[in-house]
Amino acid sequence: MLLHFRDATTSNTVAVNPHHVVCVFTNKDETSGLTSTVINMLNGNIAVTEDYLEVVGRIQSELK
Repeated sequence: MLLHFRDATTSNTVAVNPHHVVCVFTNKDETSGLTSTVINMLNGNIAVTEDYLEVVGRIQSELK
């Protein structure tokens, strides 16, 4: 199952395979001052607009 999130840069929907997630963390953009949640996967990172706890909760619930 793929989980859908909103890309922080483009506002497009992105689908993430929760089995390929390595870690989740927050990042503050130095230029804009905005904080985003970053999903680190085997092939790279994606910054999303959803809250950190929401992202982690949705990934964890899918992996049970």
